[in-house]
Amino acid sequence: MHTVQNRRVRFVELHHQKNAFLMPNPFDTGSTRILEGLRFDALATTSAGYAFSRGLKDAEGLITRDMALSHAEEIVAASSLPVNGDLENGFGDSPEDVVETVRGAIEAGLSGCSIEDFSTNPKVPFYDLELAVERIRAAVDVKNRLAPDFVLTARSEAPIPDAEHLQKTVHRLNAFADAGADCLYAPELVKYDDIIIALAQISKPLNILAGRKNFHMTRKELSDMGVARISIGSGLARIAYGAFTAAAEDMIGGGTFGCFDRAEGMNAFDPFLKGRP
Repeated sequence: MHTVQNRRVRFVELHHQKNAFLMPNPFDTGSTRILEGLRFDALATTSAGYAFSRGLKDAEGLITRDMALSHAEEIVAASSLPVNGDLENGFGDSPEDVVETVRGAIEAGLSGCSIEDFSTNPKVPFYDLELAVERIRAAVDVKNRLAPDFVLTARSEAPIPDAEHLQKTVHRLNAFADAGADCLYAPELVKYDDIIIALAQISKPLNILAGRKNFHMTRKELSDMGVARISIGSGLARIAYGAFTAAAEDMIGGGTFGCFDRAEGMNAFDPFLKGRP
């Protein structure tokens, strides 16, 4: 039986296998059922993919906590797999805001969630380290009290253009680990050598974002390096919306309908979708 607790226990186990398990990001119930049917190990929500589905821009504070948690609850209900929540910066600057978000994530049945150090303030885009750590420490405290098997992922969002910034990112990740984070994540960690250096200096499982252009490392390579988890972020949503937009542009621009030669048949998705009981 796929209870919330069983899913959380399984999610913890996946992180400690250090086998670079794949965690793709559906953006609605239909895409969730497809990924479930393809037998991935776990799923995660995507803030950008959900924002697209609501006609909103990502990372501009337009998605509220209640909206994100309601969406996460729908994804959890559509799957038997562990689901991680992309909960941005916790929907507020203070540790108390993050606590409220993590509490809601646990109540929604998520198996884990990520909290970013991105402030959404263009003048000061990243929280200073002391506040960032305090926010993670507060998140860890509430999850340990309410659901110890809930996987709390701490994200360091800053760019990594050179070795100096890499070390700053590693320093942040280690500070988050010391605060009790279960998994570490730096979306800008994309170069092979940088990942190797980071893995040598951190003690907690590492998530790598693979759903991006020009990322050509394989799952096996990442697994051999010691990466614990691979997420896709908004990658699948961007492919879906990109194909939709390209087909619509073909119709309006050329007045032709050859774009539908690329479309799957009406029954192609039936194996993944529910019908009459």
